[in-house]
Amino acid sequence: MTTGKSLGTATLLITLALGSLSAQAQPRTVVASILPIHSLVAGLVGDVHTVEVLLPASASPHGYAMRPSEAQRLQDADLLVWVGPDLETFLERPLSAPRPGRTVISLLNDLELTLLPGREGGLWETHDHDHGHGHGHTTSHHGHAADDHGHGHHDHGSRHDHHAADDHGHGDHDHGSRHDHHTADDHGHGHHDHGSEHDEHGADAHIWLSPAVAREIVSGLTEHLVRWDSANGATFERNRDVLIARIDALDAAIAAQVEPVRDRSFIVFHDAYQYFERHYGLNAAGSITLDPALSPGARRVQELRGRLQADDVACLFTEPQFRPALAETLVAGTTTRLGELDPVGSNIEPGPDAWFTLMQNLADNLTTCLSAPEL
Repeated sequence: MTTGKSLGTATLLITLALGSLSAQAQPRTVVASILPIHSLVAGLVGDVHTVEVLLPASASPHGYAMRPSEAQRLQDADLLVWVGPDLETFLERPLSAPRPGRTVISLLNDLELTLLPGREGGLWETHDHDHGHGHGHTTSHHGHAADDHGHGHHDHGSRHDHHAADDHGHGDHDHGSRHDHHTADDHGHGHHDHGSEHDEHGADAHIWLSPAVAREIVSGLTEHLVRWDSANGATFERNRDVLIARIDALDAAIAAQVEPVRDRSFIVFHDAYQYFERHYGLNAAGSITLDPALSPGARRVQELRGRLQADDVACLFTEPQFRPALAETLVAGTTTRLGELDPVGSNIEPGPDAWFTLMQNLADNLTTCLSAPEL
């Protein structure tokens, strides 16, 4: 009888242990806010966990209103990765209500990234693009990953200015530890001081459009993922190395592709491409609007029209998320050609390849328009 009891007890313990291991092995849900960030996260996570994208690819993160299904996806996420309140303003209110067990990572606030300050819309002076030498004024965040347990301290207003290294992205890549960030989770006791994040000329939030910053995102996210799920840390680190090698290869190819048109002047619909412009030394002359949700004033339209009539702007680029009617009016009677750039990949299938497709599409559309014969 004693032996039978012992065997029964042992069987029960083994069953409980296996059940516990099984529960720990259950894949969790990772949600990324927009397609290009989802792509980098999916490349890191692989098939270890389910990785979903929150916004439809055709939507702009500026002023978006979530549908009920998207709000539920946000609520169900075990880990959320977003750029930050400078970009996805629609997420500020939902994320202000913490959910226990959910970890939240803001790329702008919780990773150490080489950031560029936001610009005013309209026309820019030549020194604003610096022909790709990457010595523009930059900012960097030092933060702790927010999570909905909220035990981490979040000083989102603290920035440390420095001069960027050469942003062609061929420097060393530190895949190891950077700063000891502590990933908390979402119990809601954290201190959230967004500080200067909402200043008029805070950091430019379109960080994924620089291969150099994409490498920093991949490295920084890997550190957070390893802390969030240490059992799969080696997998995340292997995926990081593969991703960075792919980024390096694409970076070199795009640099060679855009080299012949670097000096051709162009204007964009909204100021989303500064990281791409500076990284590759392109000659961006201005933007129609700073915020695509707002129409430019009459003074700015007149200023842009005058510049286009000078016939030294090769292309004006619209975006698929917004109507090009104003752009068509601006180029009427000038030699400026219309092209299209898409900063978020509205027609790209979500997945690990999406960021690479988006970047290649930008390079292709830029070079196609800028290298066309004069009208």
